Amino acid sequence: MLAMVSGIATYANAGIPDFIGGKKSAVTLTLNNVKEGQHLSIKDKAGFMLYNSTIVTTGVYNNKFDLTALPDGEYSFEHEKGYEIKIMPFKVSEGQVTFNEKNEKSIFKPVVNLKSNIVYLTKLNLDQSDVKVSIYYSTTNKSEDNLIHSETISEETNIERVYSLSEKQVGNYKVIISANGRTYVENFEI
Repeated sequence: MLAMVSGIATYANAGIPDFIGGKKSAVTLTLNNVKEGQHLSIKDKAGFMLYNSTIVTTGVYNNKFDLTALPDGEYSFEHEKGYEIKIMPFKVSEGQVTFNEKNEKSIFKPVVNLKSNIVYLTKLNLDQSDVKVSIYYSTTNKSEDNLIHSETISEETNIERVYSLSEKQVGNYKVIISANGRTYVENFEI
């Protein structure tokens, strides 16, 4: 048995990236307010990761990138910090790099917490895109997942859901959240 309640969640956003140069072959990326353990990546338009690095300092991050070896196309830097992913798009054309600062955006990962048999889901959804939530159950000795709840949340900025799972259904649970072109999976056992 599954029950659901809606509410409101809040998030904070801080830290603005700076690029030295505009149309350049090599650029210096400066990120303020970084923390050790955060991630920086470069992805192509299809989402394929071309570069991935873990930030090893706290404070200001500076790194020079020579992007001239990239084929002509659209790319993005992604700065992953906790539950926020800052996306900074750029284009490579004939060896020149142009940043599209007006299309920079942040997306927020969902937060899933389990307390006893209660699942709490929160997500900041600034673009109000569809968020699909699916919850699966399987017994501890059975590998097949059974869908016990599915919903698509539309046109909500602050998403907060509470799902009450039956205390009598002991086993493995999986929450799959699809949002912003990405899939997030949380596994837990009751």
